[in-house]
Amino acid sequence: MQIISTKDIVDVIRYGDHSAVLVEKLPLTNSNQYKVQYSVVNFETKSIDVLTKSAYLLKKFGSGFHRISQIIPNFVQCDAAVLYDRRVLAIYPNGEAGIFDREGELEWSGKFEYHDKTVRCLALEGKYFWSVCPEENCVIRYSSQNMNVDLRIGGVDAQTFVNPTHVCFDDGDVYVCCDNNKVRKIDGSNYTVSDYLNFTDSIKQYYRFGRYAVAVMSSGTYVLEDNQ
Repeated sequence: MQIISTKDIVDVIRYGDHSAVLVEKLPLTNSNQYKVQYSVVNFETKSIDVLTKSAYLLKKFGSGFHRISQIIPNFVQCDAAVLYDRRVLAIYPNGEAGIFDREGELEWSGKFEYHDKTVRCLALEGKYFWSVCPEENCVIRYSSQNMNVDLRIGGVDAQTFVNPTHVCFDDGDVYVCCDNNKVRKIDGSNYTVSDYLNFTDSIKQYYRFGRYAVAVMSSGTYVLEDNQ
């Protein structure tokens, strides 16, 4: 593992085949406010380069990013995905969500809940997306065509996912941060669940990009190669 940041990370998104955008939260001196810094991490060269806000917004929200960023000024705190029909779905950690049309105008707003408990995170899989419900100990796959539950794995009385906090999708499989320091894997071919990684440190988010991954942990943010 190679540490790439000791700052508070508020967003990580795919940038290229071997790179990702990292958004760091930088507190302002003598103030409760903060600014953010956008960087691109190249996994192969290990270089970290500054990125403009516009380039970040375009990658996150697609061509309607100007209008979307006007409607939701706190755009770094949400998960977002450009859906199969080019609409954009954004979900905040409190479950509040919005769908934007191709021009970036808000066409729907609401809240994702499961058994009246908050659903968070957004990991796109074609015409579906994955989320987690920490209080219900489950991972949920939704259809992006109607926003209905398509599949649920785990449950409030099960030990499959204990307090899941984050989910990502890569190369057909799903990876879930849970139980404070674990990453568990859902096999995309048969939906069986197995332990994937165990850390000594608390893990907040795990993003997989092929043979590389970014792990946001309590001690810092790291790049992993071949799960090492």
